[in-house]
Amino acid sequence: MEQSKLNSQERVLVIVEELVECQILGMTNKSLASETRTSEANVCRDLKILESRGWIEKAPDGRWRLTPKFGGFSGQIIKGFQVAKLRLTEDEARYASAMQ
Repeated sequence: MEQSKLNSQERVLVIVEELVECQILGMTNKSLASETRTSEANVCRDLKILESRGWIEKAPDGRWRLTPKFGGFSGQIIKGFQVAKLRLTEDEARYASAMQ
């Protein structure tokens, strides 16, 4: 069964997912085109968007990989959970002291 063609938004997401899997070695335009089932021209446009946001960079060998900025998103998510836990703990302590 033939897989359906990805639209441009889906391609960008697939590119990010593929780069996550190949962070150390990176990926070429050709390999990304193969994975997204599209032309290298389409991949180049998609990569330009990701590069403009600072999410990817081109290594000296010409392969694309994710940037530290992209990796920092995980840290921001964890920080958000830590802030939420701190607020909850503070609220719990305030309610507990009010009940005594």
